[in-house]
Amino acid sequence: MSIKQIFLLLLRYKYWIVLIPIAVAFLIFTLAKTLPQKFESSTIIFTNPTTNKGVNDGGAIRMDFYTSNNLFDNLTLLIKSRETVQSASLKLLALHLIQDKPNEAILSEKDFEELKIHIPDALKSALIVPDNLEQTFTSIVEHYRQFPDSPIEYLLREHPHYSIQHILNNLFVARKSSSDMMEVTFQADDAAICYHTLQFITGAFMDRYAQMKELENVNSIKYFEDQLLIAQTKLRVAESDLKIFMTENRILNYYEQGKYLDIAKLEHEQDEERSTQLMSGTKANLDKLEELFASFETRQSVIKNISRLQDEIVARNQQLLGLSLNRTATKLVDDIEKEIREFQKEIEAESQKLFTSSMSFEGLQRREALDEWLRLKIQYEEQVQAIAVMQNRKEYLIEKIDEFAPLGAELKRLEREVDVNENQYLSILHGLNMAYLQKYDLEMTSPQKLIDEPFFPKKPLPSKKLFLVAGGLMGSGFFVIGVVLLSFFIDSTIKTVKNAQKLTGLVVAGGWNNETIQRKGVQVEPLQRRLTNQIYNHLNQYINRDRGTNIIVFYSLKPQEGKSFLIQKMVKEILLRKKTVIYFGPSETTNQVSLPCETHLYDPNKDLYEIENNNWAKRFSSNNHDFILVEMPDFQDHHLNYSLINQSHLLILVLDSEGTWSAANQTTLEILKQTIRIPHLALLNKLSEEETEEIIGEIPKKRSRLRKRIKNLIS
Repeated sequence: MSIKQIFLLLLRYKYWIVLIPIAVAFLIFTLAKTLPQKFESSTIIFTNPTTNKGVNDGGAIRMDFYTSNNLFDNLTLLIKSRETVQSASLKLLALHLIQDKPNEAILSEKDFEELKIHIPDALKSALIVPDNLEQTFTSIVEHYRQFPDSPIEYLLREHPHYSIQHILNNLFVARKSSSDMMEVTFQADDAAICYHTLQFITGAFMDRYAQMKELENVNSIKYFEDQLLIAQTKLRVAESDLKIFMTENRILNYYEQGKYLDIAKLEHEQDEERSTQLMSGTKANLDKLEELFASFETRQSVIKNISRLQDEIVARNQQLLGLSLNRTATKLVDDIEKEIREFQKEIEAESQKLFTSSMSFEGLQRREALDEWLRLKIQYEEQVQAIAVMQNRKEYLIEKIDEFAPLGAELKRLEREVDVNENQYLSILHGLNMAYLQKYDLEMTSPQKLIDEPFFPKKPLPSKKLFLVAGGLMGSGFFVIGVVLLSFFIDSTIKTVKNAQKLTGLVVAGGWNNETIQRKGVQVEPLQRRLTNQIYNHLNQYINRDRGTNIIVFYSLKPQEGKSFLIQKMVKEILLRKKTVIYFGPSETTNQVSLPCETHLYDPNKDLYEIENNNWAKRFSSNNHDFILVEMPDFQDHHLNYSLINQSHLLILVLDSEGTWSAANQTTLEILKQTIRIPHLALLNKLSEEETEEIIGEIPKKRSRLRKRIKNLIS
């Protein structure tokens, strides 16, 4: 949607856009005359958020953005709570009831008389304590609690000065920038009521906040005292269990005792290893000495062999002495001498064995071996006994370690239990101390302080009549403009040529303006001349002059689309161009127009069936007019003869721009487009002035210079 279209659309509804906001502004101005004056009073409270600290966190909390906002939200809700407002309202009522006569600084005469209507004299005398505001307030509170349906309940519910909801609607609480200051503002239609109501609200808030902090502190102290007794009992039980466990298992210092057992076991293993090595050496020496003792038998055998060999040598020497006299026994002598030499060699070998058996490998003399064996034997037995003792000691140490090792886990658990209970006890004790400190701090100082006391307003607030009127004027104006634009976008009518071409898929040959809403100043004759010229010129490209007679069929998908009206305009244009024309139209056409040409009517319920096609062909061929204009009835309620349509030379769909386009219309048109074999165009009827300009350009009419300049700017 272009700027020009928006401008023209708003221009079309200019009276609605102007008159409705003016009417709304006038209505608001009239109603605003009766609005009462507003008085406003305010006070600033120093909230001191750092007093809102925990009792178990060292007395301070981290004041970040979210924590600060949360604290101020809590304070705001406390100020605007029902109990706070109700307390202030009842105290205001008590102040008004103890007044004997009107006092502009407290209660105006009008409100004084109105209060008499709501509170009878009997009830008033039962409630008030003369010149005592607090006792009167207490009496009113007790009466309200005993009789919920008393007049006081009505005042708290409906009265403009005492109503809780009314007070809340006029009570405003805001934080001053990012400081610790909080501004409380109240508005009312009476200066005295505004001042006293804000004063009582501020007092009720500070009292309730102090009570809450005190109650919170008292509850904290009671809680920590109870928890301290529980923690102390648990700590004593844990210490007693640890003491009994260490006594039963004779534990002086578990870690030192465990260290001692570990060192003793390590030293014992080292001593055992050294003793085993010494015993192994002693055993080896004993074995060697015992081997030396075993060689004694070998020595005796060697001596016997040497004696035997010596005897053999003596015998052989005697044989040599006997053979020395016989010179012929030389060979025998040589053999004997050889044997003697062999025996001597054996003696030398045996002698060597004898020498060897007489000395040990270590050079120990045989005579010393027995003493050495006895010493080593005694030493070996001592070492065996020592190792046996070490084995018993090792078993004892292992048994002690096995017995002592599991005690560590249990001892650790008991010590950990004592530590946990002790830390819990100390933490609770610290919390209790902090709670007492906070209690003394609250007793000494108040967490809330009034920086600016509520003031008595002397002047009413500026009137908002002009703002209301301006807001109503602009709001209603934008609302009307929005409704107009919304109606344009949700409008399902065809409206424009572009939309018609998009919906039908046909070329729009032209159109006609809506003459029923034609504006003043429009030059009708030039306008109609342009429209008819455009339609004829567009259709002229489909007219074959060599053909003689050109048959043009006009149809519509719905009734009352304007076929007869546009045919009348076409007939006038054709006749104006010195052409002949004949018209065939349905006899039941409503709103028939008179045509300045030869006219033939047919029965659409009979003559449109295919059986009449020959008759139509004869009609077309028997006349010699330049144009034959055939008007078909709407296809919604009549038979559709495709053969008859295809006998013509041009088919024109007539559409009403103010009509809607449905899915049924689209289906019918698609079937028709698939069947016909002739040119198919569309004409758009009842166009608005703006859409007519989209077809033919600027509409001929009288315009001022200013309007022409504006039109040129938005075009």
